[in-house]
Amino acid sequence: MANYPQLDDCSGVWTLKEVNNAVSGGYWRAHGSRVVIGGGFVGSLSNVMQFINAAAASDTSDFGDLASARKSISSVSNHTRALFGGSYDGGGGLQDTIEFVTMSSTGNGAAFGDLSAESSDGAGMSNSTRGVFALGYDDDVGGGATNVLEYVTIASESNTVDFGDATRSATNRVGCASPTRGLLAAGVGENNVIEFITIANTGNGTDFGDLTANKRAAAGSSSSTRGVFSGGLTNPAKLSVIEFVTIASQGNAIDYGDLTAARTQLAGASNSIRALTAGGNTGSRSDIIDFVIITTGGAATDFGNLVAANQQLAAGSQSHGGLNDGYQGARP
Repeated sequence: MANYPQLDDCSGVWTLKEVNNAVSGGYWRAHGSRVVIGGGFVGSLSNVMQFINAAAASDTSDFGDLASARKSISSVSNHTRALFGGSYDGGGGLQDTIEFVTMSSTGNGAAFGDLSAESSDGAGMSNSTRGVFALGYDDDVGGGATNVLEYVTIASESNTVDFGDATRSATNRVGCASPTRGLLAAGVGENNVIEFITIANTGNGTDFGDLTANKRAAAGSSSSTRGVFSGGLTNPAKLSVIEFVTIASQGNAIDYGDLTAARTQLAGASNSIRALTAGGNTGSRSDIIDFVIITTGGAATDFGNLVAANQQLAAGSQSHGGLNDGYQGARP
């Protein structure tokens, strides 16, 4: 039996037949399906992190604590690490702090570096090596919205480096990724804009297409081929719609399902097969976790519950679509 390498321990070249045989035969090595959820607002700001296995429906379990209680966080992740960056700290100010956890274990967050500015309500996109943060509210521009994009190498603790500019300044956007592209959508002002970047190359955002409706504060998730946007707010209506785009092309989103309840300010994650949404606000805070199968959509199914009703939280996954869903045996 061939010993197929992983992206993070060696390199190699395989034929499509070899990869297909490994996936079909169940011996393509997997990184796991853990999702780590952090922070949020539970009636007060939260520093709690909790985790689930996206492949098996259940309630969350305790993971550890962030260094401080915070909401409106952005997250990026790869096979091993989840990073939580920026936030509102409850003291009337914003944070520039990034901290990280090793997802295969449990424990408290550790210092990683800083964003270029104190910021909250941003978005994140990542592949196996690089995480890109789209800043939201920015103290460097008097607390207003910004179009700044910046990145880190997830394996190496450091401050962020300039990536480029989004096509517009906004807060409360949502991000997701394939191994090649990052998508950034929606935002305050309730707009329907989707734009994309090529994660490996610094540069500005490029127009991709439109969502089915103007919205903000939705959830993002992905396989390596599809970007999924769930819920959100079109003031004053909270939304249940789930829509998708094909990441490698450009075009408008297609409505293909609904959440179990209309909600906004929720967290999105995936294991490249299932798109999960956690928490949010339905008119009051929610502890709902639900999911759809990314290839088919449809009506979302109950997955489990958070430890407490929570909104303005963030999530990282060790097997999302930016990390090549071949590791999970998924096909587009």
